[in-house]
Amino acid sequence: MIGPEEARPGDFLLEMLRDARRRRDQADREIRLLLAFAREHSRPRPYRLAELAEATGMSMSGVRTAYTAADIEQVNAVITATYPQGLRGHGTTPVA
Repeated sequence: MIGPEEARPGDFLLEMLRDARRRRDQADREIRLLLAFAREHSRPRPYRLAELAEATGMSMSGVRTAYTAADIEQVNAVITATYPQGLRGHGTTPVA
């Protein structure tokens, strides 16, 4: 059986669609990480769900469930690597 990427090798339209899908998937990953940061790391309080929903075009419940514990861990790792002394003075503080 021929796989979907082998059906029309070199087809310009299909390659453009695959590229757009990769960009969309990357944007989805970035949005999840930004939401995790906004809800879990911003101080003195998290961003409001309504603000984030409007900015992302999602519902408030969609924002609440958009990111996972793994996304939070990835954000923690980036913060720790980038700001080993923490984010004090940057408007946020890392969550241990």
